[in-house]
Amino acid sequence: MTHLPLRLSVPSVSHADKDTDAPPLAVASGLTPPVTPTLLEGRSPASSQPVVDSLAPLPYGDDLHFHHDPKGRPLEYGRGVWSVVYKASRVSAPSSPFITPPSSPAPGNRLVAVKAPVRRDAHAVLDAEAQTLTRITRSPGCEQHVVPFHGFIADTHSLVLAAVPLSLATYIEDKAAVAHQQLSTRTMFDPVQGMRQWQHLASNLIAGLHWLHAVPHVVHGDIKPHNLLLRPRAVAPRAPAADGDDDFPFDALFADFSSAHDLAGDSLSAVKGTPSTTALTALTPPFAAPELLSVASLTSPHVAPTPASDVFSLAVTLLAAATGDLLLYPGASSMQRLAMAREGHRVIEFARSGSSGSRVPRNGLVERSLVPAIARDPAQRIRPRDWVELVDSVAV
Repeated sequence: MTHLPLRLSVPSVSHADKDTDAPPLAVASGLTPPVTPTLLEGRSPASSQPVVDSLAPLPYGDDLHFHHDPKGRPLEYGRGVWSVVYKASRVSAPSSPFITPPSSPAPGNRLVAVKAPVRRDAHAVLDAEAQTLTRITRSPGCEQHVVPFHGFIADTHSLVLAAVPLSLATYIEDKAAVAHQQLSTRTMFDPVQGMRQWQHLASNLIAGLHWLHAVPHVVHGDIKPHNLLLRPRAVAPRAPAADGDDDFPFDALFADFSSAHDLAGDSLSAVKGTPSTTALTALTPPFAAPELLSVASLTSPHVAPTPASDVFSLAVTLLAAATGDLLLYPGASSMQRLAMAREGHRVIEFARSGSSGSRVPRNGLVERSLVPAIARDPAQRIRPRDWVELVDSVAV
């Protein structure tokens, strides 16, 4: 049995203590996307039914060595509503029971991220995510599109995944800071990372979304920059183009499947199908599709993320990547921005009124690539297979 470095229990804020006039979606101040999904008010998976998918989670077989800071505290990659992610290393079990395991991992052991529940009612969520990741891991091509899953520790309801420390959110913020310092009339109309890099990032992520829907038949349910991780590419990028714009140097991988749903039938989410809960485990404005943000959707046990809502969420994620603005919607208050998110088909119009609006010029690469994916009617949104072809066909 692998022991986690500390007691996995933290106090949580009760929504009953908040203003009773608040909307049914718990929105963080400033609408800054959290590391993990924003909970729906009053929703808890504690009384949820077992996940219908019968695939047994892939068990984790090696030992773990958790990393600590100089004061002896376990190092974390991040934490959120459901989980905390610890920094650890995989350690192969000793070949003989008489060999004392070393106090630190031997050279060559791989760095991993251990995602563990922070509260008891998160057990069902991580159990369901383990089943989702097991299905994905057994689907051909998964290593190109999803953070590698090493296995599930049933005793502690923990997931062991490859460590990919750089998120798209951090990358966007870093590129935005550099672009602000180097702003010129030559670059002010381009995405913050450059035209060609943005196009390659978009193509990479859309291809990944097509694979996710078509092969393991999974709807992600909470696509946003924080749930996309960047792994340095194994193959060196091509030489820079004449304008100095390189290829995108990372593989973009989908992470955090705690809100996933099964395209073939029942939900992979731990809360779907119970009378007292909604099918929407979590949503993160401003990246959620507008049809999921209405009061009726938030309170219905039958409304769930769809392939079309994934398409919308990826489109606004790519818009944030282009502008360098994770808030997306300008406004004086979080409530104003939430109102804009409910009119999400106008997101490009709203983004143009912000400080980075010049990076989405009319009829430019970003607008032409994203408009078909943000249609108000979900049925009218472009399908990922056609979307990849569209993005690749737009001249830079």
